[in-house]
Amino acid sequence: MEDAALIVASRKDPSAFRRLYDRRADELLAYFYRRVLDPEVAADLLAETFAVAFAKRHRFRDLGTPGAAWLYGIARRELAHWFRHQQVERRALTRLGVQVPPLDQESIALMEATLDLDGYRAALASALEQISERERDAVRLRVVAELPYDQIAERLHCSEAAARTRVCRGLARLSELMEATS
Repeated sequence: MEDAALIVASRKDPSAFRRLYDRRADELLAYFYRRVLDPEVAADLLAETFAVAFAKRHRFRDLGTPGAAWLYGIARRELAHWFRHQQVERRALTRLGVQVPPLDQESIALMEATLDLDGYRAALASALEQISERERDAVRLRVVAELPYDQIAERLHCSEAAARTRVCRGLARLSELMEATS
């Protein structure tokens, strides 16, 4: 049964949705993990994606588009939402004193083994070597060091606007290169 047919069938038979989950969960988990590099966040995003998909399965229209494309659309929205709200949520949890229980080491190890992180790290290192040194330095300062743009500009001896441009272009180029290897 195709993904789209499973989504439609799940409206009357929820076990069809389970088959869709079994078929697509690992690749969606990899999709999230490659973007957030945090096994717990990836697992949360996967769960939220399938929860939204299950809740909205009645809205799905089988117009010939693969069901996986519909799932990935939901996944992209969940990921974008997470990026927008991660800092706000972390601050709120800290203020409230709420601690999210971590995944156990066995689950993390299984996830990392399933997702071929060594291959991903090698591809990322290769992609970083393919972008310009100026963009690579700007991306490292922003993403790895988590510096604000004014400090990046100071370290790179350029304007803040130039620092933003370098980071933006570097991340866009990395995204293109990494998508080509996926």
